[in-house]
Amino acid sequence: MMRLLVLLAAATLVSGCISFNSSESPAGPDYATFCQDKEAQCRDICGDAGVAAFSCKAAPREGLDYSCQCKKPGTKL
Repeated sequence: MMRLLVLLAAATLVSGCISFNSSESPAGPDYATFCQDKEAQCRDICGDAGVAAFSCKAAPREGLDYSCQCKKPGTKL
C-alpha cells in the first residue's frame, strides 16, 4: 500500500512538471496566397469610381497588410 502511494505521488509530481506552450496557432495564415486576387477584389469594390491606391504584403515576420482605396466619384487624376 505504501509503495502504491509513493508511485502515485511521484506520478503526480512528474505530471505537474510537464507543460507545453506554443505561441503559434496550429494553422497559421497562408502567406503565399493571401494577396492572390486581392487587386481584382479591390477593383470590384471600387467599381466605376476606380482604384486610387492598392497595396498588399504578406510576410511571416511582417504580418499581413492589405489596403484598397477608391477614387472619389467624379475626381480625375
